[in-house]
Amino acid sequence: MRQYSIYSKTEPERALKCLLKKLIGLFLKRERTCHIALAGGKTPLNLYRELSKESLPWHKIKFYLTDERYVPFTSTLSNYRMIRESLGDRARVNFLKTEMLPQECAMDYSFQLPDRLHISLLGVGSDGHTASLFPSSGCEDISPKVCISKDPEGIIRLSLKEDYLNSSCVVVFFLKGEEKRRAFEGMLRGDNIPASRIRGRLRTYVFTDLL
Repeated sequence: MRQYSIYSKTEPERALKCLLKKLIGLFLKRERTCHIALAGGKTPLNLYRELSKESLPWHKIKFYLTDERYVPFTSTLSNYRMIRESLGDRARVNFLKTEMLPQECAMDYSFQLPDRLHISLLGVGSDGHTASLFPSSGCEDISPKVCISKDPEGIIRLSLKEDYLNSSCVVVFFLKGEEKRRAFEGMLRGDNIPASRIRGRLRTYVFTDLL
């Protein structure tokens, strides 16, 4: 099992922003487009706001959602809405068309995704879930890349699949807050939780404030 490269700071956003800029530059030396999956939720929003200020080669970067709630774009629960507002208009963000039926939406999104992601930025929940892969419920397979799940509140979720995330060149976990400590320690032990089962093909990083 490939090990983690762990970076722990009180405010890890700055170090993570520097890493993302470096990785984007490295991948664009070999590729015409850098494909990046972005975590939803509130934890990475300040990171996205800071990233939006950078003079990146935005036209050479395509962003994707690691997961989405099956809600309208106008909902405050929409990951796309939160990411779009934080990352800014220069970012090209592919999204899930939740006006479709869930299965149709998931299949449509599968066709938008690249064969592999260069970078997958993932959050971790207090229960050890990542993307919308939950320890307490299974997933309905829609394609080799996308599945449908339900969160503990019963909300339908659409998520990148474990195997597809594991095909990413680099995986970066970003987690903050004492409520995530148990999940973080479970990752380090290799407990059978979704976050523990994801690794990048080349490198796997963890940025946290928990050490």
